[in-house]
Amino acid sequence: MLLVLLLSSCGYGFTRPGGVIPEGARSIAIPAFTNGTKEPYADVEVTKAAVDEFLSDGRLKVAGPESADLLLKGSVVKFEMTPQSYTADSYVQQYQVRIVVDVKLENAKTRQVIWQENGLSSVFVASYPVTIGDITVTKIAKEAALKKASQDVAWTIRSRVLEGF
Repeated sequence: MLLVLLLSSCGYGFTRPGGVIPEGARSIAIPAFTNGTKEPYADVEVTKAAVDEFLSDGRLKVAGPESADLLLKGSVVKFEMTPQSYTADSYVQQYQVRIVVDVKLENAKTRQVIWQENGLSSVFVASYPVTIGDITVTKIAKEAALKKASQDVAWTIRSRVLEGF
C-alpha cells in the first residue's frame, strides 16, 4: 500500500500496457502499402519491413484481413534522396535516403480508426555511396539504403502501435 501511495505521489502511475491496441486484439493484417512516390518498390520494402517487424515482435499474430482483429493500412507518400557529400568535381558522392508514410490502424470488423498518423518518417540516416563508373554497385547500395529506411519506419510503426510512442 505504501509503495502505491509513494509512486502515485511522485507522478508515476500504472498504465495499461499495449499502446493503442484495444483489449482483446490478438492479430493484425498488413495489406500492401500503396506507393505515392516515383520510387519503384518503396511500397514493397515498407510493407515487407512492417510485416517482419510484427512477426519478430510476436505480440500480435500477423494474419489475413478476413481473420485479423486489426488492419494496418499505409501509403508511402515521400521518398527523398538528399546529397550528403560531393567529389572535388562537384559530383554527388553520397545520398541520404528518407521515407515518409501515412499509416492507419483500424478495427478489422468495424473499420473504426484506432490510430492514424500522417507524415511518419524514418529517423535514422540511411545513406549510400555513389560509385562513379559502376552503376550496379550504386544501385545495390541504394536498394540497401531503401531497405534500412523501410526497417526504421516499420520499427516506428510497431513501436507506436504496441507501446504507444
